[in-house]
Amino acid sequence: MITLLKKPIALPILIGLGVVLVVLINSSKSRPAADAQEEFATPARITTLSPKPVQPRFIGYGNAQPSSNLNVPAEVSAEVVWIHPELKQGRSLKAGTKVIEFEKRDFELTLSKVSADVSTQNIKVAELVMEERTTQQQYELAKQKIDLARSDFKRREALAKQGAIPLSTLDAEKQNLLAQESELENMILKLALYPKQRDVLRSSMQVAKAQQEEQQRNLNRTKITMPFDARIGSVNVEKGSFINKGSTLFVAQGKSQIEVLTQVPTKSMLPLISQAKGQKPKENSNNLIKQIGIKAKVYLVDGPDSAYWPAKVLRMNDSIDMQTRSLGLVIGIDNPKSQEVIGVRPPLLKGMYLKVELTAKAFPALTVPRSAIHEGHLYLMDQDNRLLIEPASIAFYQDDMAVLQTPPSHKQLVTTDLIPAVKGMLLKPVTNHVAEAKQ
Repeated sequence: MITLLKKPIALPILIGLGVVLVVLINSSKSRPAADAQEEFATPARITTLSPKPVQPRFIGYGNAQPSSNLNVPAEVSAEVVWIHPELKQGRSLKAGTKVIEFEKRDFELTLSKVSADVSTQNIKVAELVMEERTTQQQYELAKQKIDLARSDFKRREALAKQGAIPLSTLDAEKQNLLAQESELENMILKLALYPKQRDVLRSSMQVAKAQQEEQQRNLNRTKITMPFDARIGSVNVEKGSFINKGSTLFVAQGKSQIEVLTQVPTKSMLPLISQAKGQKPKENSNNLIKQIGIKAKVYLVDGPDSAYWPAKVLRMNDSIDMQTRSLGLVIGIDNPKSQEVIGVRPPLLKGMYLKVELTAKAFPALTVPRSAIHEGHLYLMDQDNRLLIEPASIAFYQDDMAVLQTPPSHKQLVTTDLIPAVKGMLLKPVTNHVAEAKQ
C-alpha cells in the first residue's frame, strides 16, 4: 500500500476520490423545504351601494325685472296742469290712481263742435226721411190721378170720333195727360235718388261720429291713471310744462310679480328632465314645464339665509343662446311686496342680483362619490375580496356625487385611491380611520 502511494499516479487518484466523496456527502443532505410566501392584503375602504333618493338640482343667476314695465306716454299734446304729489321715483301708487291731468278746454271746445256736426247730420237725415215719405205719398196720389186722366182721355177720344166734342178739346186733354205723366216720371226719378242721398248722409254721419268719438277719447286722455299697482321709476314731467304727444311721462314698474331670467346650459337640463324622459311633450311650453315638474326658489346673492322667495318657472325661451349654448328660463316670484320682512327678507328691486335654485322630482338611484371614479372606472370588490375594475355608467354629476345610469356588477364599492390598482389584487376591508392610518 505504501509502495503504491509512492508512485506518481497516486496523487491524482487521491484528489479525484476526495471530490467524489464531497459530492456524495452534499447530495446525501436533505434540502430544507422552501417557505411558502403569504399574499399581502391591501387595506381599503368599502361602501355598499344601495339606491338613495336623488333630487336633480341646478344653480343659476339672474337680475330681477318687473313682469310689467311700462313707459307711460302722453297721448295728447297739451299743458300739464296737475301732478300727483306722490308721482316721484321710488314711490308706490295703486291701480286707478289719477297721477297727471292736462289742460282740457281746447278738447272740450272741439268736442262741442263735432257734437254739433253730429246733431246737424241727424237733422238732415230726419228731413230726408220726411221728404222721401212725402214724395212717396205724392207719387201715389199722382199715380191715381193719371189713371183717372187716362180713362177720361179715352172716353173723350171716343166722343171726338163721334163728333160729340171738338178736336181742340181733345188736344187740350191730351196735353194735360202728358203733363201729368211727365210729373209722375219726375217723382219716380226723385224716389230713386233718395237711397243715394241716404248713403251720403250716413257716410257724413259716420265721419261726424268718428270725430266725436276721437275728441271724446282725447278728452279722456287728458287724465292719466295708474294701469296697475306699481313702483314709480323715472319721471319726466313737471307741472306747467307743455308735453308733445308720444313723449314718455314716467316709468311704472309692476309690483305683482318679479321675473328672473336665468341661463341653463343644455347639459345641466338633462338631469332636470330625467324623470320625464321618454314621455311625449305637451302642446305648449307651459304644459311641458308642468310635465317636467321643475320647481324654483330664489335667493338674494350675498344676503342672509332668510332672504329667499318661493318661485315658479313661468316659461322658457324659444331658442338656445348662440354664445353660451344655454336655454333661458324665466322664473316668476308672485306678490313679493307681501313677503317683505324688515331685516329678514328685503324688498325685491329692479336689477337685484339673485341666485336661482331649480329642482326636479326626486327619484331613487345609485350614487358614488366623484373621488371614487378613476379615469371613468369604478373599483369594486368581489365575493373573494379581490379588486374588480369596471367602466362607470354615469347619468350625470351633482355636487360631489355621480349618479349611475346602470348598476355595476358588484355592490361593494372601493372608495380608497389604490396605488397601484391591479385587477385581482387582494383587499382588506377596513374602517375609514384604520385605512387612513395605513396609507
